[in-house]
This record gives sequence, structure tokens and C-alpha cells, in this order.
Amino acid sequence: MSRRGTDSSTERRKAGPRAAGKTGVERWVENVFFGLVEVVVAGFPALLWLMDAPYNAEVTFAALVALVTLSLAVGTARNADSVGWPAMSYQSVPVRIGYHSLAIVVAVGSGTAIELLADSALGSLVAAVGVSVAVVGLFPRLVVILRRLPPWWQGSP
Repeated sequence: MSRRGTDSSTERRKAGPRAAGKTGVERWVENVFFGLVEVVVAGFPALLWLMDAPYNAEVTFAALVALVTLSLAVGTARNADSVGWPAMSYQSVPVRIGYHSLAIVVAVGSGTAIELLADSALGSLVAAVGVSVAVVGLFPRLVVILRRLPPWWQGSP
């Protein structure tokens, strides 16, 4: 003989519907987390390449700024319905790897160049943030252009 809970409200709570989907800040934080995962995993080739770069302090600073900014920008773009951040698919993985790796290299390169030429950490920060935000804004447009390509170019039958 199976026993049920002692209270009918406990039974209703156990069997009842789960909480509704995340909204507001909770949804944004979750999207920023998944944006960080996307940027770090897809940009891993660039991060490996940057480990051997000269000017270690300048590169490290620009890389940290670029990763934080890219993560926040991707998370915000994923959260905003108006931007139309592309969904993850098998076809988009190579594009994301190339694009995020290139975005990291360009953002870090611009931040490092400003740091070395102008000896300004603030200039490095502004350059890395500016490039990162611009790159995230261009990615949905690139995916739309790639979807317009003929099927033989996309690799599908």
C-alpha cells in the first residue's frame, strides 16, 4: 500500500505546474551566461592563439575586456526580441567558430594596439568595447546573408 503525503496542499504542489518561464533580469542573466559559453567555446581557437602573443599584460587586459563585453553583448542580443539573434544549429557552428574567433582577435588587437601606441589603458578599454559591440551587432546580419546563398554554397542538397 502506497502512502501519499500528509497534506493535500503538499500533493497539489508536487503535482502542479512548474513555475512559468524566466522573465526580466533572471532571463537576461541566463542569456548572458549562455552568451559567455558561446563566445568562449566558439572563440577557443583565438584564445589559444593569444596565449602565445607578445606583450602579455596588454593582450591579457584587452582579452578580458573583449570577453566580458562580447558575453554581455551576446546575452543582451539573445534577450532582445528585436535583434533576432540566430538560433544555434549544426550549420551555424563553423560560422560561429570563425566569427567569434575573428571578433576576439580584432577586439584584442585593437585594444592592444591602442595600449601600445598611446600608452592608454582607457583607450584600450574603449577600443575593445567598441569593436566587441559592433561585431555582435553585425552577426545577425551575416547569418541572414548566409541564408540567402544558394543551396550548393551552403553545403545542403
